[in-house]
Amino acid sequence: MSRLAVGSLVAATCLAFVGCESTRNDFTAGVREKFSGPTYKIRAFSGESRAIFDAARDTAKQLGFRITREGAAQGVIEGVSGLDSDAALRGTRQQTIKVRLENLANGGTEVRVLFTEVVEDDFNKGAGQGTETSLRDSPLYESFWSGMTGQLVR
Repeated sequence: MSRLAVGSLVAATCLAFVGCESTRNDFTAGVREKFSGPTYKIRAFSGESRAIFDAARDTAKQLGFRITREGAAQGVIEGVSGLDSDAALRGTRQQTIKVRLENLANGGTEVRVLFTEVVEDDFNKGAGQGTETSLRDSPLYESFWSGMTGQLVR
């Protein structure tokens, strides 16, 4: 085998493995979620639990989510974003938010939030055949935490 062929083979192999670490991490997280469920992002806030609930609900609304379910006593807020469709109008995307609040022993409140994306990529497959995927590293999380902090400071 010539040196050029060997060099090309080595270069192709190196290029094939570029980004494997992030791919492996995403794959591992995806497999873990299949068995244990999606991973919520968690923060603790001090203050009155109703004020924290209201801040979470108001922040979700400010981020563009329509609240579909809420209960202060249950510590539950859920919502959906508007629908986005592709240019050919063959599929849609929609994001969801799920917030769970739990009172802590020290008087604070633990807030868990999960953003997911529902993709229905081909209406020919039939209605309701969407795929839901958690958004693990979305900037929505930081926007949510910043919005909540801003709501609580007021």
